[in-house]
Amino acid sequence: MNTSWLDFLPPFFQGLLVATGVGFIIGLEREHDQQAKTSHFAGLRTFPLIAILGFSVGFISDHYLPWLLPAVTLGLFLLITTAYFSQAEKGNIGLTSELALSLAFILGVLAAFGHPAEALAVAVITTVLLSFKEELHAFVKQITDNELLAFIKFFVIALLLLLILPNKYFGPEDILHYRELGWIILLVSSISFAGYLMLKFSGPQRGILLTAVMGGLFSSTMIAWVFAARSRETPALSRMWGAGILLSSSVLYVRLLLLTAAFNTAITWQLVVPCLIMLVYTLGVVWYYTRNNDQESQPASIPLGNPLDIRNALFFGLLYVAVTLFMYYSRQWFGEKGSYLSAVISGLADMDAITISTAKWAKQSETSYYAANVILVAALSNTLFKFSVSMVKGHASMRRSLVVGFGTVLLIGLTWLLFRLYF
Repeated sequence: MNTSWLDFLPPFFQGLLVATGVGFIIGLEREHDQQAKTSHFAGLRTFPLIAILGFSVGFISDHYLPWLLPAVTLGLFLLITTAYFSQAEKGNIGLTSELALSLAFILGVLAAFGHPAEALAVAVITTVLLSFKEELHAFVKQITDNELLAFIKFFVIALLLLLILPNKYFGPEDILHYRELGWIILLVSSISFAGYLMLKFSGPQRGILLTAVMGGLFSSTMIAWVFAARSRETPALSRMWGAGILLSSSVLYVRLLLLTAAFNTAITWQLVVPCLIMLVYTLGVVWYYTRNNDQESQPASIPLGNPLDIRNALFFGLLYVAVTLFMYYSRQWFGEKGSYLSAVISGLADMDAITISTAKWAKQSETSYYAANVILVAALSNTLFKFSVSMVKGHASMRRSLVVGFGTVLLIGLTWLLFRLYF
């Protein structure tokens, strides 16, 4: 039983405490939900008692009487069925409390069989789902048929990627992994979908900055391209569009630290200082240019676009494979100079692929100092590309904020890189 935090208690009492807590958590939510009702099926006392019953029956069945668990389970099922029909005759039609009570019994049994952590996890998820009843109903009322279809597609694709893709490596020296590639595609789809929902339910006034943050998690280059074009369509909001471009770009520095921390922490420590400096400076510029935004005209309605851009996610997966192979062969053919050149080129399109690829390669070859320089070069290349796109495609009134933001960031990054290379 993996409950080291309860080691001061004997195993039986550990499981009993977990079962009681599980029943109490679910029962508390059910009691609160049914306060306004004159009568209710089960509440704060019933759920812990049922969970304790499940634990006790599970413990006895596991140690002494194997037949006891199926017998009590059948009896409880008949009891809950009878109670349901009794409530239905009074017009209270619904299975939520009945199912929650059955689940409390099962979780008690699960704790008795030596899985208390799993029982607690299921209880927490169950309580969250129960407590968000009104919010979930309101959410369903607002989604369209296309958005519902997008939800279904997302979960189907997630299951297909996780079940079909083999747990095998491929490519030269096994530098790529099928299931890892599936996770990357799924992550891109998740971020894109989350950004769509935030934009839909936040309203147009906050849509620009929220989209910038979520888009920055996916691709700040894409945000720069789209927002620059939007600034020409709505010149009165040019300052906000420019702030959105800078905000999405600031997320890049957080992404770099998180991705390198996930694959190679040695690189993270070498990038933390320049990334934090560029992050704080960029956020300061964003705050300066948005603090008086109320003086501008109200934001126009923002088209939501495609809720689930699978094509874009698949393209990113292919890009990740291409960048990984490109980086590998550049190092093989051209050595250190080839990696810097590939960093410049790869950084123009996307940062995640080259960051993950370089971090994984450096972990195997133990060259974190050189890998950190490659990632920093790619980041500067990506920033310069976004700066150029925004200046060319964007409205003239937002160029000043971009010069102040991107120009100084490029100077900071280049100074830090030159210092690492020559001092």
